[in-house]
Amino acid sequence: MTFARFYLDKEKDICVTMDRNEEGQMAYVLTTPNHSTGNLIRNLAALCNLPLTRSAEGYFIIQGIVPAYYDGNCRLFYLFSLGDREAARIESDGHVHLYVQIPAIAKTLMSQTRDYQLSFAKTIVRTRIPAECKFRTDLHTHMNATLSPDQLIALGIVHQIRYSLYYIRKLHLRLRPEQEQVLRILRTDAEAQFLASGSTLTGKYKDRKINDNVFINFADLILNNLENAEYNIPRIRASLAIMKDSQAVFTNLEKVYLYRYVFAKGVSSSDWIPLHDIDRIPDPDIAGTVKQMLADHQTRAYRHNTLFQDKMLWTARNYQHTGIRYVEMSDTTLVKPKEAIDMLGEVHAVMPAIYKETGVRIRFLAALRRIPLTIVKDQKAAPDYMVMSLKTLKAVAVDPYVAGSDIVGEEINDIRDLSDVIADLTAIAKDDPYFVIRIHAGENDSLHDNVGNSVRCVQKALAPGQKMPHIRIGHGLYTPGLNSQKGKELLALLKDNPVTVEFQITSNVRLNNLSSVKHHPLKQYLKAGIPCVQGTDGGAIYGTDSLDEQLALATLLGLSVDEQKQMCAAEEAVLAFSERAFTEKTALYQKTKGHRSLRLFYTYRENEAQRAAMKSSSPVKLLDAATVLGDHVHPLPFDKKPIVICGGSFNNDFSRVRTHAPECAVIDRLLAEADPRRVCFIIGDQLNGYEKYLLDHAGGRFEIYAFVPKLISGSLARKLAGCGAYIRVGTEASAMGLYKSIAYEVFKHRSSILIAFEGNAAGENLIQEARNAKYETRIFVNARARSLRSKAASLQGYVTLFDSDAIVPDILKYTERH
Repeated sequence: MTFARFYLDKEKDICVTMDRNEEGQMAYVLTTPNHSTGNLIRNLAALCNLPLTRSAEGYFIIQGIVPAYYDGNCRLFYLFSLGDREAARIESDGHVHLYVQIPAIAKTLMSQTRDYQLSFAKTIVRTRIPAECKFRTDLHTHMNATLSPDQLIALGIVHQIRYSLYYIRKLHLRLRPEQEQVLRILRTDAEAQFLASGSTLTGKYKDRKINDNVFINFADLILNNLENAEYNIPRIRASLAIMKDSQAVFTNLEKVYLYRYVFAKGVSSSDWIPLHDIDRIPDPDIAGTVKQMLADHQTRAYRHNTLFQDKMLWTARNYQHTGIRYVEMSDTTLVKPKEAIDMLGEVHAVMPAIYKETGVRIRFLAALRRIPLTIVKDQKAAPDYMVMSLKTLKAVAVDPYVAGSDIVGEEINDIRDLSDVIADLTAIAKDDPYFVIRIHAGENDSLHDNVGNSVRCVQKALAPGQKMPHIRIGHGLYTPGLNSQKGKELLALLKDNPVTVEFQITSNVRLNNLSSVKHHPLKQYLKAGIPCVQGTDGGAIYGTDSLDEQLALATLLGLSVDEQKQMCAAEEAVLAFSERAFTEKTALYQKTKGHRSLRLFYTYRENEAQRAAMKSSSPVKLLDAATVLGDHVHPLPFDKKPIVICGGSFNNDFSRVRTHAPECAVIDRLLAEADPRRVCFIIGDQLNGYEKYLLDHAGGRFEIYAFVPKLISGSLARKLAGCGAYIRVGTEASAMGLYKSIAYEVFKHRSSILIAFEGNAAGENLIQEARNAKYETRIFVNARARSLRSKAASLQGYVTLFDSDAIVPDILKYTERH
């Protein structure tokens, strides 16, 4: 029987199990059960100078003896150490006191490289924060990313949500024979209904649609299948967080949210079962949470809790546990007409009791998507999405629980494209002095002017005599160099307005927006007097929380106590402002609403917003690429090895890449020595830089495929039609999202080669997607491309750097096999 088990990280990825061995000594085994490459445990063993062995199943493990001691009160305890650092004290009753943890950032970087570079001190972090600089807010987080996977699983059991056959098959979950039989019958019925619907979906999209409409009660899946629960639960848990063995890209994040929505927006099953054998659930955290939820439902305050209300209750309890007093959560529900009213009704019904219990104030930012989601193939955004969203937002902005707005989504468009939207938000702020405008900007290395242009768009939209609204920038990681003249002008702009900048270092690393912390700008912002605060960006997805995030900021960036105090002062200013806003907006809300029901009140306001006819954005007219380039669209061949050239279409700020002789020599030699019968080339849509050089010098001997976004300008259409390349139309509306289509059509479906000559954020994402490829993908990166070289450094063992055409023979040897 296990004596004690504990984890060195928040996601239960680094597990230490203790038990007495045959000699009576306390032995430990350290495993990394959710990591398949072995990189994490190999790097950890090397860092701590510990020997690796293999388990009976063939997995790497670290094992040893935990020394026993008596303290001054003659109490027996055990002291577990890593390297020369005491990591945990284990009492004789099995209770564990953790002294250190491994931040999610360090764990991620250890997982994706064979040559880990961070020091011991920045990896094995002491869990101590000075009381005088403990952060008390989370001003940057997202609604459906705040509960841990274990809490979502408990939520699914208690509310007996529907869980689809698609996820059962996708995660390779095990069922009892009786459950399999029921699902087979249900699937036959669902397939008949699908065929009768006349849907045009085929292949795996058809199968997914059918499987997505076949459900099992999640409580049934777990409680009536306990013999498989120990196998199933870790797989379900892993699906609810970002990928484990490497940095992810935005596509991976979108997939995680789809898995989370099953629980966070769950629909209860029509066939409820008696909840039983809770203590037999093979995870004490899940079992304990289920029992507490059931106990909550016996209380007066929470007896009628919906799933959403339980989600809010446990979110508040999580923040109470980490010492957080005030939270602002971004959520797209508040810009959806009917759903916004339903949500606010549930918020008003339960939040007073939650605040009374926890002392945590939760408010919301109504989130507008900067681009539509493309991950669900048959789901299309409404053409008037932004217009309807803004009308709903204007209606609910009066609510005291609505703190303001947010512009969210992958940052692959110039913020000035949304200037009309920002003008509408600025107009709302004219009538509400407490309305916060938060914009996600500067998250990746593509559009360095987005931070400054976000502020300038608000300035330009101000009505005569209107004061600058309260603006917050989410991320602010990439800007013009802050020591340059342009950077100094940006700092002055932020300080004069003033603008608060929010930092979330863990999500930056885990989403491939930051591979090295050496040049993180936080300390420069602080030195310039810019108000800076910390957020978690939805910490449960990234294996972090407010405490872990502060420890990572302090340790990895070397923040002093004074610098952390400076951030505390910034968040205290926001906290005081927000509490004042809540009090005054509550009084105004009650006066304005009067005796009307909440639903009637907001329905009336929505109708008023409709009559007010807020102006909508007027984007440049774009053409459907599949239509205008239809004669040039051609499928990728499966009998040729694709060589993806990154060197013109994957750069920041729409800049034109300048070609240089050594890199051109690589292309020249490839064209001279590669076999056109064995290889084809893949480029992006911009037709410049090294991609244009390839087109100009290929002489028609090779098949070249240009990936283009689904919407393009007329001038680009004409340019592409005459370029001599075949066309592949991606699912993304923006060119900077094309890395997703290339990853899907190439890296996830065939063996390939990536040669990265130049690029920034989109190029780095292309490299990361190649690293995460399903099929063998060889990655070659130009050693002179600074940004890409930094990315390559985080992928030691998976990337080959080159600086001359001497690399060509190494590239070509991988074209000999498919």
